[in-house]
Amino acid sequence: MELEIMEKILTNNPCYKAGKKIKVSGLMLHSVGCPQPSANAFVGQWNSPNASRACVHAFIDGNTGQVYQTLPWDHRAWHCGGNANSTHIGVEMCEPACIKYTQGASFTCSNQEEAGALVKRTYEAAVKLFAFLCKKYNLDPLADGVIISHKEGHGRGIASGHGDPEHLWKGLNTAYTMDGFRKAVKQEMDKNRKDSQGAVQQPDTVPASKSTAKDSIQPGDTVRIAPDAVYYTGKTMPDWVKKDLWIVKSVSGDRAVIDKNVSGTSSICSPVHIKYLVAAADAFREATQASQSEQPKPQQEQQAGKLPVADGKLSISEKGVELVAKYEGCRLAAYKCPAGVWTIGYGHTMGVKQGDTLPSNQAAKALLKEDLKKYGDYVNNCRKKGLITFPLNQNQFDALTSFTYNCGNGSLQKLVSGRDAATIAEKLLLYNKGGGKVLAGLTKRRQEERELFLS
Repeated sequence: MELEIMEKILTNNPCYKAGKKIKVSGLMLHSVGCPQPSANAFVGQWNSPNASRACVHAFIDGNTGQVYQTLPWDHRAWHCGGNANSTHIGVEMCEPACIKYTQGASFTCSNQEEAGALVKRTYEAAVKLFAFLCKKYNLDPLADGVIISHKEGHGRGIASGHGDPEHLWKGLNTAYTMDGFRKAVKQEMDKNRKDSQGAVQQPDTVPASKSTAKDSIQPGDTVRIAPDAVYYTGKTMPDWVKKDLWIVKSVSGDRAVIDKNVSGTSSICSPVHIKYLVAAADAFREATQASQSEQPKPQQEQQAGKLPVADGKLSISEKGVELVAKYEGCRLAAYKCPAGVWTIGYGHTMGVKQGDTLPSNQAAKALLKEDLKKYGDYVNNCRKKGLITFPLNQNQFDALTSFTYNCGNGSLQKLVSGRDAATIAEKLLLYNKGGGKVLAGLTKRRQEERELFLS
């Protein structure tokens, strides 16, 4: 599992607004102390001026192992109720939904297998994150006081009286300990160092569109990643990384570091061989040419109203595409969205620059269909991971894909996790607010998605 860091900075939280900085001298590991596996649930709750002064630097999602960074690493947080707030980065691991706290740190567990799998996922992600942070701040993970738990911080007199995360590991009868965790971080750092020194060499022969990247890609450029790309070390790159558009942080020889995606929702700071990068302008031109040359679908496929199904996955139907298009609206000339991202067609952003145009609504619709594949994959992943616990029919899949295109993958996971179809249909209607206010357009869209979901 690669380290995945998604930036979800809590800009409305008092800790962020205070803007106080720390000199990072250590890292503190926490667990959230309640049966909540979703990091996004905490992000939504704490991104508020009313969140008091409580804030941590990151949460680790229990369902996916993904890291949600909620403060800049060198900001002063309020994560441990003691002096370590001024010296240590604080990271919270989410906890299983199948536990129930009875008194203090004591709890019962209704599904040991599920809980064990989640704790393993968060532990392994924490090891990778702490290895990354130790390297970033030149910290020795085995040095005294560098990596500590909240419980250990209390024992040192620099944190409040909590027992996490050891109480969770012990209560679930795992073999995890803080001593073992520190050693695992050190091993991860050593492994990463070895990988970078003996990086797997890739073949010299590459397609023409990639062979020119070495001469053209510069820091600050926006790039697409080739479908066959791997990380610079030779490790597998997740599909969600390949499908997004990234900003180049630095270039050194044939090694480029990609950092944030263009929408600003993720930051991975990962090295990639430069031959796997395609300049954004080329990426947009390829997408536009593909849309213009799209051939009509076979008659029987048009009658079924459904796009092709690949690898046993569901794909959005024409009915679903039309629903999304109806509420997104179409603009054939590039424009800046409220977030400052150049956009065209039905919300397409990949490789778009000022002055770009599309020849027709049909071309814009072709780009929308390509974009919707990514959001359909989010729904398919929820099925694969068991977050959706019942078989989806086509209309349900279309409705959830439309919802995800509008609200994002985090909201999708929160909506569907462990719920039956009837509950999901009702909870859909709650996602109708923008800036804290109910919006008529979102209310109408949620109602139509609910009707489709139930049909």
